[in-house]
Order: sequence, then structure tokens, then C-alpha cells
Amino acid sequence: MLIAHIDSKKKLPVLIIISVCLLYTVPLPAQDQSTTKAILLSAVMPGAGQMYLGRPTRAGVFFGAELMVMMSYLRLNQEVDWKQNTYMLHANRYADVPLNSEDSYYRFIANYVNSDEYNAEVEREFRNLYIIHNYNPDAYRESIARYSVPEDKAWHWESRDSWLRYREIRREKQEYEILANFALGASVLNRLISIIDTALIARSTNTYNIQTGNTQQSFLSDIYFEPDYLNNGITLKYNYSFY
Repeated sequence: MLIAHIDSKKKLPVLIIISVCLLYTVPLPAQDQSTTKAILLSAVMPGAGQMYLGRPTRAGVFFGAELMVMMSYLRLNQEVDWKQNTYMLHANRYADVPLNSEDSYYRFIANYVNSDEYNAEVEREFRNLYIIHNYNPDAYRESIARYSVPEDKAWHWESRDSWLRYREIRREKQEYEILANFALGASVLNRLISIIDTALIARSTNTYNIQTGNTQQSFLSDIYFEPDYLNNGITLKYNYSFY
């Protein structure tokens, strides 16, 4: 139900990932389970490894967390697009800026009310540099020609309030971008925790299989934590035996 509201361009990869994971999460008999496969499934989609190892409740927790993070990320990106379209239209209406101009230009006009103000600052800077402190008229003229805004790219905000509103919209867009990056970080963290949880479940399962006569063991089948008193933390370790 939630996925139906995702933009069509972003819906397909989401459906593919979920479908592939569900295809491989059917629990198998303990002797046929692969720790490496379970970990890889958790890396692709948190919870898939737990489902593969027959832990549907834990899988549901990771699936739910990933779904919320994914929906948040997509929603935040929609807000970023909306804010971008908004400040483009605002600049076009109140400063005669052509639509779909370069992003560097949109950043540029956020710093000055009009291009005349910017050109005046450029003129002052290079006059001080090449006329007053280091007399070099040729360098002065070349710098003015290079860094001044030409007439065809000039802008003039209708009012200071419209300029300040533009800056506010730009700032809101940047805030949404930061939140979207946090959502991506949460997705990575969810995968890391899911991988560790999957490895611990596999280790417990393999220990039980050994005790009951099944000697199957695979990579990360003996993963464990040890306290690190020196650094006030814990150490993640694993032991692999070759037979």
C-alpha cells in the first residue's frame, strides 16, 4: 500500500529488491542453510537473512525499519525536488532568472540582491589589488572582464523581501538534503546491525547443529563479542576452523 505512493521512477528498484529477497528467504532445513548466503541477504535487504534462517519475528523488525527509512528517504527527496522547483520559479518571477539555469548560478544570485551590487564589489576588489597596491592596469581590465557578470546574465531582485524568501527556500532545500543523507546513513546502519544479528543467529544455529551431530560450519560461524576494558568498548571477533 505504501509503495503505491512512490514516484514511478523510484518504485521499480524498490520492488525488485524486495521481490528478489523474498524469493530467497524461504527457510530451509538447518543442514542446508548457508551462513554466507544469510549474511549476503541481510546486506542486500535487512531482515532477509533472519527470514532465511527461520526467524520471522526478527526479520519483521528489520524489514519494518528498512521500509520506514526507505519511505523517509524517498519522501525527503520529493521535498528536495519540490523546493528546487519552487526557488527556480521564485527566481524567474521576482528576478527574471531563466528557468532551469545552472545550479552554480542559483547559488550565485543568493548572495547579492542584484548583479550591479556584485559587479561593484568586483570592481572595488580588483581596483585595490591592481591599481592602488600593485599598479597593473592590464591585469585590472582583464580581471574585471573575467569576473564581472555580463548584461545577458544580469539579475535584479524585485525587493529585498523576495530575495530573502529565495534564500530561505534554498536553505530549506539544503536541510531536506541533509535529512535525506541521514536517512541513507540509517539504512547503512540498519544493514550493519542486521548482518551482525544474522551472523550471531547463524553461530547459535551452527553450535546447536554441532551438538546434535551436524558438523556443518561456514564463514563467520563462530562470531562472538569480547569486552574491551582498555578502550571501554567491545571487540567483535570470529573464529573459523579448517577441517
